[in-house]
Amino acid sequence: MKLSLNTLAFLMTAATSVAQTVTIPATTGSLPPAGPNGCAAGYYPGTDTVLYTVPYTYQQVLSVIGNYTNLTWSGSPANSVTTNNSAALASNDWTPGTARFYDIAGAHVIETITTYSKPANGPYVEFHTLAPLRIASYDVDFYGDFDGQVWQPVCGGRATAANFTINFCASNATTGAAVLHLLHMTDAVTVGQYLGGQNYTSCAALGGNGTATGSNGTSAASGTATSSPAAVYTGAAVGQATGVLGALAVAGIVACANLCL
Repeated sequence: MKLSLNTLAFLMTAATSVAQTVTIPATTGSLPPAGPNGCAAGYYPGTDTVLYTVPYTYQQVLSVIGNYTNLTWSGSPANSVTTNNSAALASNDWTPGTARFYDIAGAHVIETITTYSKPANGPYVEFHTLAPLRIASYDVDFYGDFDGQVWQPVCGGRATAANFTINFCASNATTGAAVLHLLHMTDAVTVGQYLGGQNYTSCAALGGNGTATGSNGTSAASGTATSSPAAVYTGAAVGQATGVLGALAVAGIVACANLCL
């Protein structure tokens, strides 16, 4: 099964609908009701997508990302992530309604699964909601009804392509898009580093067959800025979009030690 961007868009819509029926931990995990712009009052909508390919097999990638409460590859120390689904800790079988809780960069993060699938031969599909949180160091608040990642084998199984896409609402959509973009790009790069640090260039360079879906660094982001509700932020690769994104990119991989979701 290969997921095109059109297929992902369809799944995003379906997952958002499912999120309305999944039980989210009411104490702190609930999402605020949407206003006329699709977001709560004082928030503005945006979306961000990161496409990245690592020259490692799907099974290798799954060994890093395949446990919902192990986020060492995303900056959280081992055994620091908790869940409301204690049975899954032993089975590693994560289901809709499962939430994970962790604290990082001064923020308490709650992410609740709406869709989860990890067949042996791919693709890995994980969609969750992101409860409201604040990143004080960038003076931004945001939440998301769809925060998804898909990893699928490409190049005849010799590489794995990732798609991180989030639909979010932020107090400043420009800053929110930049922060989320950096976080997801850093996550994707870190998975490759965990597996050996080789860079993907092409299927031909791997000696395999197939066509990779997306080249490294390819991305898209958009969000309505708070300073001008009509202004739209758009970005290409990390560090090439705006001063905000470029400034964040200076921190590079080091940022993930202090700021990862």
